[in-house]
Amino acid sequence: MIIAAYAGAGKTTAAKLYPQNVVDFVCMPYKYYIDTENDEKEVEAQKADFDNVMRENWPRNYVSAIKEALDLNKILLIPSDLNVLMLLQYDKIPYTLCYPHKEAKEIYRRRFIERGNTEEFINIFIGDWEQRLENLEQDNYGNHIVLQNDQFLSDVLSDLVVVSD
Repeated sequence: MIIAAYAGAGKTTAAKLYPQNVVDFVCMPYKYYIDTENDEKEVEAQKADFDNVMRENWPRNYVSAIKEALDLNKILLIPSDLNVLMLLQYDKIPYTLCYPHKEAKEIYRRRFIERGNTEEFINIFIGDWEQRLENLEQDNYGNHIVLQNDQFLSDVLSDLVVVSD
């Protein structure tokens, strides 16, 4: 199962809560040439850094890795990147979208600040908030989960599948 969740929805935390069943399938190493050995705050600060050098084979390399990881029989948590979603659709791979309610904009801004995201990152995901959410709402391929104001992915994860400890 693939869950494509919006930035700040809690992919990393959900994967930590259910390590036997859930994988935070981070896209950064597939998208950019970056150092992935940094701690969480440093990795968050690398997101949307205009100095990052994009890999030539993005997003196909990431989708290929997702396909291989499906054999793990775990829930794969991926970002809700429209280019990745289009390739999944093309390959007829099902996914569930998980994104915030439109009125949660300021809550997500605070989440991004608290976890150490840069102004560039915040400008992308908050500055384009309405358009990004509208694009996800218009997706007629995936299932949809709309998180309410202070809800996280981990709050709804147990409703999606039976999670064993």
